Amino acid sequence: MAKVLSAMLGNSDLSEYGEKKVNTINHSKRLPAIILVDTSGSMNSYEELLKKAVESLYDKILRDRVASNAAELAVMTFNSEIEILERMREVKLQESKGHDLNFHCDGVTLTGLAIKAAIKQLEARIAVYKQSNPHKIKYYPPILFLLSDGYPYCGKNSPIQAQEDAAMKYSKRYIRQEVSSNRMVVISVEVGNECDHNLMRELTGLDDDKHVFKVNNSVELADFFKFTSSIIINSSKTGSQSLNDMSIEDMKK
Repeated sequence: MAKVLSAMLGNSDLSEYGEKKVNTINHSKRLPAIILVDTSGSMNSYEELLKKAVESLYDKILRDRVASNAAELAVMTFNSEIEILERMREVKLQESKGHDLNFHCDGVTLTGLAIKAAIKQLEARIAVYKQSNPHKIKYYPPILFLLSDGYPYCGKNSPIQAQEDAAMKYSKRYIRQEVSSNRMVVISVEVGNECDHNLMRELTGLDDDKHVFKVNNSVELADFFKFTSSIIINSSKTGSQSLNDMSIEDMKK
């Protein structure tokens, strides 16, 4: 597990938090994906559910032969800190395989900095694909699943407000550019009714709500993770390049 906030504020190279090697014996076309979870204090009632839902998601991917080879999954959380619970690499090569991850919910909501950290991890992993020997690893457009239950918030008179604002501006611009070029897919998940809906929609890089997933309770949140596993498994086989043309409802079919 790596904490990345101090590195970001110090302008360190975030690639140090990514996996630098790739298994070139595995010739599968990779599907890089990140699950980025808001673990601020207001999410504390979901701690145990998040743990079990991520374990179940991993178990389903691992049971699928194609997906377990093709999917490269990272799990990140954000509150007053930003943490990488699982670095992006092949699911079947991860030590914990999604089990016993700590979703302790406390603190504020550094959404912009967290998304920027996720972007940097994606960029670092794609650079590894391109630089791999003896052959370059092919990959599908990465998928970012963003889950939050409220507005970005640094705290009153926070010394990092300027960095958070700059990171959010950067993330919005980056996502819009990559989604419009079909080089990235973002699905945002609103937990409850306290989210900034316009922001969550904007962070999908689209002009409509078709990649905004709304959940109202624990049952619906668990269903979201089941949906996420199906998207990762299906996209590992057929690719993610068509997802930006599809609504959430279309993806569920």
